[in-house]
Amino acid sequence: MSSFHDFNKSIEIDEFLWDAEIEASKAYAKALFKAGILDKKEFNSIKKALKKIKVNKNPNSFEDVHMAVLNLLIQKTGNSGKKLHTGRSRNEQVATDERIWLKEKIFEISKEIKELQRVIVKIAEKNFGVIIPGYTHLRQAQPVLFSHYIMSLFWKMQRGEERLLEALKRVDELPLGCGAFAGSSIPIDRNLLKKELRFSKISENSIDSVSDRNFILEVLFALSLILLDLSRYAEDFIIFSSEEFSFIYFEDFEKFGSSMMPHKANPDIFELIRAKAGKIFGYLTSLYIVLKGTPISYNKDMQEDKIPLKEGVDTAFNTIRAFKEMLEKLKINKEEIRRKMGYLVYSTDIVDYLIEKGMNFEDAYATVKKLCEFSKRENIPFDCITLKKYKEFSSLFEKDVYLIFSPESSVRKKKTYGSTHPAWVKFQIDKAKEVLKNTKNKL
Repeated sequence: MSSFHDFNKSIEIDEFLWDAEIEASKAYAKALFKAGILDKKEFNSIKKALKKIKVNKNPNSFEDVHMAVLNLLIQKTGNSGKKLHTGRSRNEQVATDERIWLKEKIFEISKEIKELQRVIVKIAEKNFGVIIPGYTHLRQAQPVLFSHYIMSLFWKMQRGEERLLEALKRVDELPLGCGAFAGSSIPIDRNLLKKELRFSKISENSIDSVSDRNFILEVLFALSLILLDLSRYAEDFIIFSSEEFSFIYFEDFEKFGSSMMPHKANPDIFELIRAKAGKIFGYLTSLYIVLKGTPISYNKDMQEDKIPLKEGVDTAFNTIRAFKEMLEKLKINKEEIRRKMGYLVYSTDIVDYLIEKGMNFEDAYATVKKLCEFSKRENIPFDCITLKKYKEFSSLFEKDVYLIFSPESSVRKKKTYGSTHPAWVKFQIDKAKEVLKNTKNKL
């Protein structure tokens, strides 16, 4: 075979569309039968043969998955199979196959996200009451319930799935019946095809149908945001499980040790999750670049959409599953968390204390800033500073200031909806369980 043939063929990368191609071909055969192109005997022969065609006949000898299925069909059915391509183009076939495959994958990923969310809720309930130092700029900021922290991932995943299902609306549009780009002279019943292939609608414009790959970009973008979020939490878990923090531990870390240093237990899976996020960003970018300069309608450049599509979707699915399975191994070191909670996390609570006593925010902030500077300079925690010294900063300080200095007091001081107050965290856990319940009822 010539080098041009090898350069042109795509069977190695589009073979994953095999089942979708078979399914679409069955539906198209039925439409040809209705249009009078196939008689009943020919239709039944094609339908029977398509059920038997599997990826087992050296598909690499064909240019692409479409020609592989068609030629294997012709080998089995002769003249009947030669009629299947009547009024049909590979331009519409590939767009149809990709959408069939992608619809199934979106549902699989959606289910995996829900499984991850169930693990999150289980962890939030199991560890309710555990308080950790919350961070901004990777510096201890204010105490928060660990359940509040982990539930933040639940809502990010919820939005991620919502974006994915929004993208599904654009995926769920049938191109088959559009021909190469101008439509077909054969009276193909596209509504029949829609019903057979379980699409919610048929495309409105044949040029648009064969030229569009934005539906792939949209799905990859939704998936990239999901993996972006998982990458950030993976980074948190890597940090929180380090010796310097020791807030959390994952059982499976012991499986990923150093080849040289016997004491090491490495966060390999979370590191790979960070890398996989970058990988899907690359797939998304590569497809943008492939498409950005192509004229309307179909161009051979679009053959290069297969790797971003398959690898991007598979990477996302495997990453979400790996994250979920690691999260199931989470252990919390309550004593270490408590020991490493810095006293400065109560500074905002002292500001609020002074505001409740009648001081305006700006003065309260300035007062507590001076108090913090004194505390750090003299190395005296807030709860060890005498009341007399407190009064040097403001006469509003009373004995009740010492009631502030506990993680439990701090989280209970929060009042707003969506805050880390235990009542509101319990509320959001219940709401999350309702979301999962409603999702289960829809499946």
